[in-house]
Amino acid sequence: MAGAIFSLPPHYETAFDDNWREIMAQQTDHRLAGMYMSDNVNGNQKRYDQIGDQSYAMRQITARAQKSEPSDIPTFFRWVRPRPYDKTTWIDYFDHILLGQLPDPQSPTAKQHAIAANRQKDIIAINALLGTNYTGAQGTTATTLPSSQTVGVTYGSGSANSGLQLAKLTQASYILDSNDVKEEGRVFVYAAKELNNLITNVDQVNSVLYNDVRALRDGTIRDFMGFHFVRTQLVPFQSGSSTIRTCVAYQKDFLLMGIGEDVRTHIDILPMQSHAIQVRTALLMDATRMEEKGVVQVNCDESV
Repeated sequence: MAGAIFSLPPHYETAFDDNWREIMAQQTDHRLAGMYMSDNVNGNQKRYDQIGDQSYAMRQITARAQKSEPSDIPTFFRWVRPRPYDKTTWIDYFDHILLGQLPDPQSPTAKQHAIAANRQKDIIAINALLGTNYTGAQGTTATTLPSSQTVGVTYGSGSANSGLQLAKLTQASYILDSNDVKEEGRVFVYAAKELNNLITNVDQVNSVLYNDVRALRDGTIRDFMGFHFVRTQLVPFQSGSSTIRTCVAYQKDFLLMGIGEDVRTHIDILPMQSHAIQVRTALLMDATRMEEKGVVQVNCDESV
């Protein structure tokens, strides 16, 4: 275009922001907060002793002064072994000068550390729900979720892989019901694609029977089929796959977080590093399933 200016004069100045702005597209909160039991652990590990059921039937007495028949009490053991995690950032001694109009980054750095700690808590909890736990009197028995506690990726769709469907939610609820897991405090942890599946498959959710799913009109779901829904992209993919997400349904009494030390942040001056400022955040935690029967893995294919 005639007369258009295609370059700026060299004496024009560039304006710079005078504040730190956080990256907004990230999980900042601890999504599973309040959705598990917690306990303080003083030591490198702690064992939780459990008493099992002694069957539902009682013996019928058929005679006076009949001989007693004692039965054993089954016992089980769960372990937590808190592991340390930290995040450390150094801020150079001259940064507060060389950054010009930008303020000292100590405060926003500490805030980002807290955000990372919130995500780490969710990772610890989800890994305990889905991963290998250690049981037995000495805590040496590796225990995984049995196949009976898994809703397969093809469930409800014949032999083809499928995403999250009502059939999978129904099956997860049925598994917990059949194990006599109490209905209060049930949680379903999923990722964004699974919500997209439910919204897209409107033919599955327009029945009066599923009227509570009307919250999907707002692009979210909080409570449905007895579950409190929690969305996080921290839900892992199945081992060896980049498309099959392992969502999880559980009752909160079946997940225990052992806390050696909760999140703490320290800001110190390091004389041996030219008086750089160190921002360090650390925590000491571990988690375990209390029983496999209260946890259900729900596999969903995100490529379909």
